[in-house]
Amino acid sequence: MKEALVSEKQRKIPKPNNIVSIPTQSEDDFFKWWCVLMRLFVNITNKEADIIACFLKKRWELSKQISDPVLLDSVLMGKEVRKSIIEECGMTLPHYYVLMGKLKKSNVITSSGINPRLIPNIRQDDNGIFQLLVLFKEESKKK
Repeated sequence: MKEALVSEKQRKIPKPNNIVSIPTQSEDDFFKWWCVLMRLFVNITNKEADIIACFLKKRWELSKQISDPVLLDSVLMGKEVRKSIIEECGMTLPHYYVLMGKLKKSNVITSSGINPRLIPNIRQDDNGIFQLLVLFKEESKKK
């Protein structure tokens, strides 16, 4: 019984030791910073990060009108959004296809859309504050 209580206490996440605030002026800034942080976990270039930031911003805008995630990803990967991303990022269609191929190869883009683990969980009721908790957990040493 005592062991069960100890393991339950160990599972609790402690309060943060440090807090870093990243001020953003717009949704563009937020999604660019999000992609900068995601580069720690996914091997992508600056240009690929720019494209993903555009996709995430478009996805966020569309999510205000489309609640079904399957339909949302379908619209996001459609021709109209592709045109607007190419224009917004200032690239040619062939360059876009090359970068999309690389993003698919690195599993950033999947067959259904953006890899769900790379999409920030933004909630409307958070008053413009997005919190990301990064846990550095020491692995137990095996003897």
